[in-house]
Amino acid sequence: MEPLRRAVAESPAVCLLGPRQVGKTTLALDLAEPLGAVYLDLESEQYLAKLQEPEAYLAMHRDRLVILDEVHRQPGLFPILRGQIDRSRRSGRRTGLYLLLSSASLDLLRQSGESLAGRLRLLEMAPLSVIEPTGASVERLWLRGGFPESLLAASDLLSLRWRLDFIRTYLERDVPQFGPRIAAETLRRFWTMLAHRQGAPLNVAELARNIGVDTKTAGRYIDLLVDLLLARRLPSWHANVGKRLVRAPRLYWRDSGMLHALLGIQDLESLLAHPVIGASWEGFVIENLIASAPEGTQASYGQDWCMSIC
Repeated sequence: MEPLRRAVAESPAVCLLGPRQVGKTTLALDLAEPLGAVYLDLESEQYLAKLQEPEAYLAMHRDRLVILDEVHRQPGLFPILRGQIDRSRRSGRRTGLYLLLSSASLDLLRQSGESLAGRLRLLEMAPLSVIEPTGASVERLWLRGGFPESLLAASDLLSLRWRLDFIRTYLERDVPQFGPRIAAETLRRFWTMLAHRQGAPLNVAELARNIGVDTKTAGRYIDLLVDLLLARRLPSWHANVGKRLVRAPRLYWRDSGMLHALLGIQDLESLLAHPVIGASWEGFVIENLIASAPEGTQASYGQDWCMSIC
């Protein structure tokens, strides 16, 4: 909460990025209550109706923090937000104007780069990590992952069912919003293939052959996963920048629970007996190290397969 509160106090607009169901809305509403902020869910027709005349509506609430949830659904708002921020600056109010929430970075970052340069601070909200007071053991956090509904489920079976539903929702509803239509079953096979190759050097051509698509299409599938904040493409590190660019990155599912759901791993005993155990633990450690690192840290893997943080 404190990094978000500080960012809102220091910047005219803040964007909180994170996958669905990670807790962005809950955090924003906790921040909003004492501030008397205005909350708009841009997936709801009820709230969208209020933005039929967005400039007039936002101008009416210029003296309050306005929270726009799932803002990537309305990219046309970014130029309007820029104008409202500039007007507020001229009238003396320079911070705490807008809090934007998004479960995708691709269109959002493109739009904000064009329209809100110098006016927007980006924060990322990842699933829960070992440094947070969840009350769960490290083993449970590793098995179930850090999405709150999964981690706090009454049993491992219910946790797995939640994650399977979560994956199905992404495949059938969310992914089609951000790119060309992809058959959900094809994409599921692709995601499962990546789960079996957790942490392996990324060979896009081989992945493309295995699912019967061209290399460019397979590359778009991977880009989409990264943009949806579900996977991490970890670049190589080398003192020679040229070699660093040539070596293949490694791809990790960012949430270990999602990885295990794709592989049908229900409990700790099944995980301990599965061939992916080493790569799963490696990815879990990487995400927790990055979550614990100072803001602005860049991560990469070295020649000895260890992760470098600088």
